[in-house]
Amino acid sequence: MDDSATNEDIGLRERKRRQTRTSLVSVARRLTLEHGLTGFTVEQLCEEVGISRRTFFNYFPSKEDAILGYSEDGLSEDLLTDFIDSGRSTPPLPLLDALTTLFVEFGSRMGISREEYETMYAIFHQEPQLMARMFARAESKSQLLTGLIATREGLGADHPTARAATFVFGEIARRSLDEFFAEGNDLTYAQVFRRTVDALRYLFTSPAPRVSPDSPSENQEPA
Repeated sequence: MDDSATNEDIGLRERKRRQTRTSLVSVARRLTLEHGLTGFTVEQLCEEVGISRRTFFNYFPSKEDAILGYSEDGLSEDLLTDFIDSGRSTPPLPLLDALTTLFVEFGSRMGISREEYETMYAIFHQEPQLMARMFARAESKSQLLTGLIATREGLGADHPTARAATFVFGEIARRSLDEFFAEGNDLTYAQVFRRTVDALRYLFTSPAPRVSPDSPSENQEPA
């Protein structure tokens, strides 16, 4: 067997795997909206998709994870490697710029559509307990990112700078997603995200406001 045939087989298996995963997420979300979170079982989900229960757990650890679209896969290794390496270049890329690049690229790979966004909004409204699971997943990724920032910057594992950067950029990412799918938006996700980062950059680099000579100082009592 030549290399081209082997590559074709790998490509076919990967496409089939992605199709199965997409079907599991889509059907799980539809069943949730139709019957509620407790109104269907993993077995019923598998029957609709046409796979075995054992195969299901090759994709997702639980029914809830299938609804949320999460798997055991972590953040892309290439993105994380590029993020770390950008701090070792000459000159090193500033942390703010490196995080912006990381989040913009990660956001562009999510591939979420407006329909999926609206579906998840409806599911969270109907099944708010899923929010806790989503936040728990997000927290594990936040801890990973905090550690990577600390490593890149040569900081302690729980340094406040790393924690603050993770929190701020996590909030920007969530806000940018809402703005991206807002009615009337014609910007790309990257443009929305970078616009918010530019506002943040201005906020922390803008000069202090000028004080009028006639204005009372902090320690001066008003007349």
